[in-house]
Amino acid sequence: MQQKEPKLCKKCKTNNPNIIIQKDPVCKECFIGYVEHMFKMSLRLKCNITQKNEKLLVCFSGGQNSTALVKMASDVVHSTCAYNKSKMFIEVHVLYINESFIMKQFIQEYQPQDYTNFVTNECKLPFKNIDIQSIYPDPYILLKQLHNLSESGSSREDFVRLIKNHIIYDYAIKNGYQNVCFGQNGQRLAADLFSQLSKGRGLSLQSATKYNFSFIYPLNQQKLQILHPLKELLNKDILYYLRLKSNMNFPQFILGQHLSNNVKNKPAHGNIDHLLEQFIDKLQEGFPSTTFTVLSSAEKITIKPLQQQNHCPLCLEIRDQVYNRLEVETLDNSNQQLINYLRANTKYYNKICFTCNRMLQSAQELEKFYNLDGFPPLIIQLADLIQ
Repeated sequence: MQQKEPKLCKKCKTNNPNIIIQKDPVCKECFIGYVEHMFKMSLRLKCNITQKNEKLLVCFSGGQNSTALVKMASDVVHSTCAYNKSKMFIEVHVLYINESFIMKQFIQEYQPQDYTNFVTNECKLPFKNIDIQSIYPDPYILLKQLHNLSESGSSREDFVRLIKNHIIYDYAIKNGYQNVCFGQNGQRLAADLFSQLSKGRGLSLQSATKYNFSFIYPLNQQKLQILHPLKELLNKDILYYLRLKSNMNFPQFILGQHLSNNVKNKPAHGNIDHLLEQFIDKLQEGFPSTTFTVLSSAEKITIKPLQQQNHCPLCLEIRDQVYNRLEVETLDNSNQQLINYLRANTKYYNKICFTCNRMLQSAQELEKFYNLDGFPPLIIQLADLIQ
């Protein structure tokens, strides 16, 4: 019986036994070198991180993408890359928003994870852990708000994301971090693009997909750079990289798992974000150029400058006027009498953007939301400041 000849690595052209991708043969060493090189080039050329001692705040969620981001950041800081060991003289700080308080209420099988050992001992980076309920005067108000929102769609996930963004931006500014790194790879950014469009966030396309997006924090007009250094990598790149570089487990816990039977029967459990993720992933399998076609098309979109750039106090995105007839009908398709009452008798209804209005329409106690009853003081302060 003849033995199969070892495949040649397409990069180093050697009979390397450590072939990890059989369909398109690449050896372990070449693959790790490729991923690390792409990350370095993204930071230097696309994200413009070229100055020494520049400070980066890396947002860590415990998922696969953010874990890979933290590991790569550690390698470039401590000069432990596989091939190109040139050190980037930057300061990296890891921020983790702990959602255990929420998850324990919605998911019975949820088990909190302790990431301290991974970040501080394995990656040797400064680590800050902030509980998501810590910015609330009464933490149980956050749970009441989530129970108030619909379990279908993505209202609860969107609301949690808004609160996390407020914590991240506030922490970055108070601690002098002008660069905030998020861990979405190319496929996740492409899915986010479609998700933002379907929710009416047309003005936020640039911040959702660019390598480097400048964001002006409304409270004190300080500038933050929103970075996506993993944009050129795909799911398979991240998975292979983590298999070779990390031994962490990645349990998937989302609020959408705690659902009624009616919602569970819907595609992707009735959640628009997860439905679009599945859509992009399936397309990517059959058509490998899908992700980068979507992202390159998004980069060509130009947004007409607005005379007034008022922001929404919830999502911090630019609040545009509702001109389209379809938007008007969509926004007012519920009880028109209630809508008129909220406009006239709540303090912040007219400051909430179209998309956040759509998110809150499913709430049972709308008046409390539009008066920001029990909301974190940071959000109320922003709402009072914004015109």
